[in-house]
Amino acid sequence: MARDQAPTSATRAGGTQQAPRPARPQQPGGGRGGPPPGPGGNKDARLQMDPVEKARRQMGYRNNWHRKEVDHANQVRWPEPLGPNPRVAIIGGGMSGLMCARELARLGIRSTVFDTGKHGVGGRMGTRVSGEASLRSGTGTTAASTKAAAAQLGGLVFDHAAQFFTVTDPSFQSVVDDWLATGLVRVWDGPVGTLRAGGAGAGAGAFARLPPSPPRYVAVGGMRTLAEALGEQLAAGGGDLVEFRRPCWVGKMQAEEGRGWALSGEGRSQGVYDAVVVAHNGKCANRLVEPTGAPKVAEQLMRLRLNAVWCLMVAFDGPLPVNFEGAFIQGSPVLSWAANNTAKLELKHTPAGTQCWTLFSTNAFGQANKVPQENIPPEVADKVAAEMVEALKQAVAGAEGGPAAAAAVAARWPKTVFTRVQLWGAALPLNTPGTPCILDPDSRVGVCGDWLSGGSLQAAAVSGISLARQIAGLRGKTQEQLGPFRLGLEAQFKPLRATDIGEFPH
Repeated sequence: MARDQAPTSATRAGGTQQAPRPARPQQPGGGRGGPPPGPGGNKDARLQMDPVEKARRQMGYRNNWHRKEVDHANQVRWPEPLGPNPRVAIIGGGMSGLMCARELARLGIRSTVFDTGKHGVGGRMGTRVSGEASLRSGTGTTAASTKAAAAQLGGLVFDHAAQFFTVTDPSFQSVVDDWLATGLVRVWDGPVGTLRAGGAGAGAGAFARLPPSPPRYVAVGGMRTLAEALGEQLAAGGGDLVEFRRPCWVGKMQAEEGRGWALSGEGRSQGVYDAVVVAHNGKCANRLVEPTGAPKVAEQLMRLRLNAVWCLMVAFDGPLPVNFEGAFIQGSPVLSWAANNTAKLELKHTPAGTQCWTLFSTNAFGQANKVPQENIPPEVADKVAAEMVEALKQAVAGAEGGPAAAAAVAARWPKTVFTRVQLWGAALPLNTPGTPCILDPDSRVGVCGDWLSGGSLQAAAVSGISLARQIAGLRGKTQEQLGPFRLGLEAQFKPLRATDIGEFPH
């Protein structure tokens, strides 16, 4: 998301936290998605009018987060020191996993990066492009009717996760300077700021531009191009030190005495490794690590709380009546961010007047409308898209001031020609242990990711680099020498100061 962030409070391992169910914005006709049930209390009528509740009922879905007790008696301790030429498995090919592999290769250590991405590595550095399977048609009940129209559109590009990043860490700045020199990234100097969607008081309904420093960086062509370039550089320049397996889902890791960590996934063995890096989070990471021999690592993963964010990729047949290219939206129950990809990425479209926008919801809206993200019903996609576009209209009208502005904005508002939604059900962190990485040197299992010290692309990169250096330092160390390498296992989590779409200077 604009990176630079599930439930909000920690529960003990073994507990179940019911995610908050905030009230949805009121809609015409009354209530949450339609008229209330009749005198007979007809729940079926309400379900017909509420696509989210209907989908949850039909799919047997509950918006909650299960955590289990871990068995500390299962702690793995390898008797022999880590050898000089270890093999490391990195589960997750986002920024933290890629930078971990990059640093390991620099230190002469082999790694295999496992990533589930069907369209490329990068994790939340995601971009969707017209003509690809990921953006071939829209979503919703109108998808079939708009497919022909969408096929005639050209040059649609949406950053549908990380929107931009900032840099304050000197070591990461040196990496970004290389990206600037090779044309992988550039500074986004368009109007970016905060848009006050409503409310009373001074400044209500106004757009305030952010200062130009620190610079906001974007990847040329979209965030995914940066991730792909990093992957290609590692594959080409690392010799046999970096291997990629994608798409590959690692479903099990098991310690085998005298050998190391045996990984399996996609119905077969994925090899044996001397150390394992978990470079992703959420329920899947919990299920992977919970039954293994790294209980303290598992407990820390389970303490993480993540928000839920809807992303809307929407194209209009003309420019929006706004004076910004990116805005953190304040005071809206629905929207937290809006960005003009056409301006940000300097895109060329067919027809020429088309504009591509990425909108992100608030966590409250994400939780209230959360359904299984792998199977979003068309009716839910329609509902989410319509409400998010309407919320942007309302925010823009507020920016122009007064009730009469709504009609003026509506008169100038262009036609929607394409929509696609994606639910990031486990999006960005709401709490953090405030440590660069987690490492259990006894089991040689570590964790890297943005959530460990913040919610930014920089935090992810620095975390991956830090963990790689710690793993390299384990080589040749005996059990008695492992103390300084135990990182983050006892760190206490604190709430993260962040917007719904990430933490960075703004």
